[in-house]
Amino acid sequence: MPLEVSAFVVTSGETPYLAATLLAVSRQTTPLKSVYVIDVSTSGVARRVGTQILTAPGARNLGAALEQARLSPDFPKLESGAAIWLLHDDSAPDATCLEEQLRVFAASDDTVVVGAKQRAWDKAAQLLEVGIQATASGRRLQEMDAGEIDQGQYDGRSDVLAVGTAAMLVDWDTYLELEGFDPQLGSFGDGLEFCRRVHLAGYRVQVAPRAVVYHKLAGYYGLRGPDGGRPTRATRLAEEKDALEPEPKRSFTPRRVAQLHNWLVAAPWWQFIFLPLVVLILGIIRIGWRIVTKEPKLAAGELKATLVTVFHPVGVWRARLKRARHQRVPSRALKPLQIKGRQIWQAKVTLRKIAKDARKPLITDQQARQNYIIEKNIDAGLSLVVALILLMISLLAGRFALGGVAGGALPSLPEASSEFWAHLISGWLPAGLGYGSQILAADPLGLLLGILGVCLGTVGIKSPVILAILGFATLPVAWLAAWWAAAVMTTSRPLRITAALSWVLSPALLASLGAGQISGWILAWAIPLFAGALARASGAGHTQIVMGDGNEPVEITVESARIIQAGLAALAGFVAVCAAQVLIVPLVLLLGLGFMRGVSRIPADYSPSGLSPHEAAPKASQALKATHARLAFRHLLIILLPSAWLVLPMLLRTLSHPNQWPLWVSTLGVPQESPTPNWMDLLTGWPLSLRQVHLALPLPGWQWLAVAPVLLALIVTLVSVVVPGHSLASHWAVILALCGLAIAGLSGVTPVAVHEAHAVTAWAGPGLAVYHAGLLTAAVTFWNRLRLDTPLQVAGWVEKTCRVGLAVAVFIPVVGVAPGLISEIVHPRASDFGRLQAFHEEMLPATVVNGQTGSQQQRCLNLVVQAAPNQSILVEASVWRGWRDTVFEAAPWVKLKNYQNVSGMRSPDAADTVLSQTVAAVLGGDTPRLSEQLASLDIHFIVVANGDSEPVRHLVNLLDSTADLERVTQTAAGTVWRLGDDSQAGLVRVASAHWIGGRPSWPTEKNQAMALSGRVPGQVALPAGSEGRLMALSERRDANFMLHLDGKPLSAVDNGQWNNLYRLPGGKGSLQIRYAYLPYQLWGAVLVLWLFIAFAAALPLRRVSEVKV
Repeated sequence: MPLEVSAFVVTSGETPYLAATLLAVSRQTTPLKSVYVIDVSTSGVARRVGTQILTAPGARNLGAALEQARLSPDFPKLESGAAIWLLHDDSAPDATCLEEQLRVFAASDDTVVVGAKQRAWDKAAQLLEVGIQATASGRRLQEMDAGEIDQGQYDGRSDVLAVGTAAMLVDWDTYLELEGFDPQLGSFGDGLEFCRRVHLAGYRVQVAPRAVVYHKLAGYYGLRGPDGGRPTRATRLAEEKDALEPEPKRSFTPRRVAQLHNWLVAAPWWQFIFLPLVVLILGIIRIGWRIVTKEPKLAAGELKATLVTVFHPVGVWRARLKRARHQRVPSRALKPLQIKGRQIWQAKVTLRKIAKDARKPLITDQQARQNYIIEKNIDAGLSLVVALILLMISLLAGRFALGGVAGGALPSLPEASSEFWAHLISGWLPAGLGYGSQILAADPLGLLLGILGVCLGTVGIKSPVILAILGFATLPVAWLAAWWAAAVMTTSRPLRITAALSWVLSPALLASLGAGQISGWILAWAIPLFAGALARASGAGHTQIVMGDGNEPVEITVESARIIQAGLAALAGFVAVCAAQVLIVPLVLLLGLGFMRGVSRIPADYSPSGLSPHEAAPKASQALKATHARLAFRHLLIILLPSAWLVLPMLLRTLSHPNQWPLWVSTLGVPQESPTPNWMDLLTGWPLSLRQVHLALPLPGWQWLAVAPVLLALIVTLVSVVVPGHSLASHWAVILALCGLAIAGLSGVTPVAVHEAHAVTAWAGPGLAVYHAGLLTAAVTFWNRLRLDTPLQVAGWVEKTCRVGLAVAVFIPVVGVAPGLISEIVHPRASDFGRLQAFHEEMLPATVVNGQTGSQQQRCLNLVVQAAPNQSILVEASVWRGWRDTVFEAAPWVKLKNYQNVSGMRSPDAADTVLSQTVAAVLGGDTPRLSEQLASLDIHFIVVANGDSEPVRHLVNLLDSTADLERVTQTAAGTVWRLGDDSQAGLVRVASAHWIGGRPSWPTEKNQAMALSGRVPGQVALPAGSEGRLMALSERRDANFMLHLDGKPLSAVDNGQWNNLYRLPGGKGSLQIRYAYLPYQLWGAVLVLWLFIAFAAALPLRRVSEVKV
């Protein structure tokens, strides 16, 4: 007796594919008992001859639609032994599809489900699927290659793990027995889940390789509307404009939900207990990975799929119970049909390699390809050779610092300790007596260097060595960055070399190296990296013109992935703004230029007719209208947000306290006096006064050579503005240069610190770096008008003459700095440029180092004594928490505060007053209770800087005669004293208090304070004692300190003191001390988020450069 088969076509309204599917069903060689169209929409479908319509509005998947349709009175009464043929509206079966499926169905009594071979709807010979191959966790393997043609290579396949629901032939009795499809699943994964239950019930699932169904995969490619049917009007209009392309990523979220659901349903019970937690952790990892691979929409899909799966477990439990009710064979029976996870991984790796190769167009011109490779190798070799030469020059000139460097404006880096990370997160500034309740009181560049120092310090690399490595690497790294950035400005190699050498040998950079101005070291590579990445993110590419077949020039352009370049620009710009926050102004200016104007590009296929190649090149700018590529808005946000968020606290602070505006031009560094430059010095790129700078070697006229490179760039820039032509880029570059010059001029006249009672102005190097970058950009843009990229074989005499001139110009930067470099190599540190010195371990005795890094974190009072006018003595005092001034003491906010205290622009607070009184007591000699005054500030050591003057000798003798002090030794840092063994200097001190009228008085001569061992922040063991004791924290008073004794908070006592006092209960316990300034932490969390997005964008994952010929 023939098997009765009824066809059910599920659709969501009248879709573009329904008519073709129904026509294909009507042409089957095997007659169907009946054909039903199940409509899950509310719009309805047209009635056709030979079909009946059933409605199931709102059904989520095929199974749900079938179950709802069963409730209709029009649903057919299927007899026992009948079968149903399930079809999608976008799956048109071949004429013999059902016939071939029935042949397989009848061959075995155990076979209850038969699938069909799926081919592409639009490409009839292209294979899509011959059965489903999946892992135990529900991950499917896409085994067919893209565009693979059906040649019968899979026709030997029979039993499979599962088949798709498109053209699925199912025994009706088995369908009823297994309770149909899982209603929890949507449009994906339902066939896999159902077929697994079929196997576990003891039946077989087979595929009929000769049965063919043509599947559009509209749901998979995201071609359906919101209700799964016809796209919306906006979508249809977009499709008409070819904007709606098939994209599997649109259906990622429901597919991921289905895969996780199938995983939880099929997992053994011992795995299922922990699987929700695994899914949650895996989801977090996958979300981060999607962001890193620049797929934010998929990251949102990962988040939704994880939340739906983990926090809606009812559907999973129901599916597991249904599976358990009908299971007759063990789950291991599925193992031979399932694949391994490594097969999925291998397939994805192969697909990514194929996609990567497909995005790299081949250069079909063989001669051009060979010449292009030769040119690339020449560029790489040249850049490497010059970098090595610059490294050798750095090592020769700074050979004294091979073991470490110190001195000048260089701050020292903090030691590797857990306290650094606690301060970084909390917002406390461990400088002097401490500072808090300020966002970004610590310099951001100092924090970055501190992170670098602490990380490298954990592997044994000391702070002076790290600074030396940074110094030695500055010139070669700056050269490589400038060489890379110049590639998008010009295709002429001599011009590119000249621009990069002019940058790396600029007076501002060399002066910064000698003075220890570390902000200049960082900007040397951060600015060209930012400029080059911004240009590439705006659409500029690296163009190379080579000779091809037939001796014809071929233009090859390499365009980098814009999102990666935007991320790189964001990170480089952030580092530049960290070095000098005022650089946010030129950064915003460049971003506005990239967003509004973009970059001009000449199409690679442009070829003027009627002109020879050497005649066409100079006329390209007049004969062709250049195309513009602009910076995308999302890329603009990626670049801008980290830097803008970084300077936001500074902006708010300046608006609320206008007297702090000098912080904008101040940079990280120990205050050092230097000759103030005039406007002529600044115009020629010098941050120092050349008239007051002398070399160790008597080289006459070296100043004229020193100003030649920047002066030449300035002259070319002025010419580029005056000469008529397409000079818009030159005009913008001039505006940028003027901005940098204004910043440099403002820096040179703005006092930001004090040194030896003299005001110290800000370092003009950052502004001059922007000024120099603007000049070089304008000069290179001007030279590009001459089309110096024409191959030499077809170049005219004008181009050849200009190339000779450029070849000579390459040596101008070298000649300009030659006198200074020779002087530094022959006599290092002997000229006015060199402020750095070699670091030696014996500079600070081990006793002081151990005290500073020990459990009590003892501090050191440094005194610098010198003669002052009118036979007076000037003593400059500072409190050291580490060796020399760390990045915290050298922060601009701290320096400006000290300057304003000295200049009378602000009133010293209680902590500054106590420190001044303590220094006066030290200078007074054998002052009563001197030991207690020092111990209350946690000062255990005193260092007097070495000197031959009478005031220094007098102070040394005075301290030697002080009873409370004990001389330790004399080193290169100075003469060192420490408090006696009975002193109680410490960050945490406890003493019994004498209470009068509710106010304490402590310590007294009878009740001496006792220092406790413990680190702050951290835990301190509190010894037993009576109620009413006071505990003092030797840090500047701040309400954001939080102290808990055995979990109970302690309240501060207000006694008008400079630090925090706390009343202690009786007994002993464990004291937890920490600091948390919530506004700083919130600001820092948002900043980390912006940086993470920028870092994720900069990672070169799944994006490659494109070559255009």
